Amino acid sequence: MLPRTRPPIALRRLRPTDLVQFQAYRTDPIVGRYQGWTVMSDAEATAFLADVNSAPLLQAGHWSQIAIARDSDDSLLGDVGVFIDADQARAEIGFTLAPAHQEQGFASLAVLEAAAMIFDMTPAKEIIAVTDARNAPSIRLLERVGMVLARSEQVVFRGEPCTEQTYCLPAPRR
Repeated sequence: MLPRTRPPIALRRLRPTDLVQFQAYRTDPIVGRYQGWTVMSDAEATAFLADVNSAPLLQAGHWSQIAIARDSDDSLLGDVGVFIDADQARAEIGFTLAPAHQEQGFASLAVLEAAAMIFDMTPAKEIIAVTDARNAPSIRLLERVGMVLARSEQVVFRGEPCTEQTYCLPAPRR
């Protein structure tokens, strides 16, 4: 299942040796503004990286956290989260990229490869992604990879009212 390569990136398991690069972008308040995760201490992040390194991938009812790495030198660029619904009919995807690697196409390639993996390895019929309407770079990426706006709703996120937009990508016809 992993690694999966789509040059110049590869999807692979996150590992404890990724700690410095992982914490560099995961502790950046701008990177984390629209994310569902929260900042972790180094000890918490080390435990998290060890856990996701050995956790089963693409299991119904659970999140899988996958590294986005440069295929040429294996350096960590960001990560992709994948959640498979309990009935396995739908998956949710999210992504985080270090600022130095944004707007270079890496996240688009990672989302496309993660979607291919989901459709190859699970019975999911669609993939959704949820983003804040103010997160224009994420919206552009979702549209670029072929996702379409399915719904918008007013919610409160981290104590702040916002418009949450859900994008959808149906499984390819086989």
